[in-house]
Amino acid sequence: MVERGETAAPPVLLVHGWGCTAYAFRENMPALAAAGFRAIALDLKGHGLSDKPQSRDEYTIDSLVEHLREVLDALGLDRPVIAGHSMGGTLVYHFASRYPDRVRGLGLISPAGLTGVPLMRLYRALSPRLLNPVFRRLRSRIIVRIALNRVYGRRGHFTERDVEEYFAPAQFPDYGSAIRQALHSYDWNAASHRQLATLDLPAVGVWGTLDHMMPADGMEIYRRLIPTIVITAVRDAGHVVAEEAPQEVNQALLSLLSRVYFG
Repeated sequence: MVERGETAAPPVLLVHGWGCTAYAFRENMPALAAAGFRAIALDLKGHGLSDKPQSRDEYTIDSLVEHLREVLDALGLDRPVIAGHSMGGTLVYHFASRYPDRVRGLGLISPAGLTGVPLMRLYRALSPRLLNPVFRRLRSRIIVRIALNRVYGRRGHFTERDVEEYFAPAQFPDYGSAIRQALHSYDWNAASHRQLATLDLPAVGVWGTLDHMMPADGMEIYRRLIPTIVITAVRDAGHVVAEEAPQEVNQALLSLLSRVYFG
């Protein structure tokens, strides 16, 4: 858990996506704090420096929703704005659906996992359970570089520092198998398997036009589920739009925060 800003300032909780950490919001937290907000970013269980339980049940939507509730309880957050990236984006939607009275507003940044993820069947096929012992020993910066190349568009490029930061959790022996469990346990096509709630909350959505991790119409479902949402498409950005185009993402989040907290 990391945070920027005054403890008494209006809070915004930032939730990263699959395989990421709080580092994903390094370009956003300083801007939010400078604007007078308390920016808090966590490492979800299984990720970063957090505990890495090995059971599949720990990484279902319902389990991760309760995980977020426990985080809010532990931090004493009273109805914060919550923003999430990728899996974190759909997770915060699911959280608000179950606990609408605990959220003031939602920021959805490339929210993957309501209407499917392209190539998800391939990703799961390449990571069968029998390879768990391999994932426990897997420590390769090449894999990190391949993954970052996949999620970046044309607006920016990752650095060697980024590679090192995203590689760092691999030092923990349970990391690889925990990440594999999350990949297989989270429902990445929830619209086909769950009754989705319509939310009456202020919300913004930001995504890149070169996002290969979402279907081409991946944001359209949110216009129906959250009628108040304001969606921004960032030209030439990929899936990690908050890292490639932080100014656009910060502008969208700050507009939401100002609307929610200051009217």
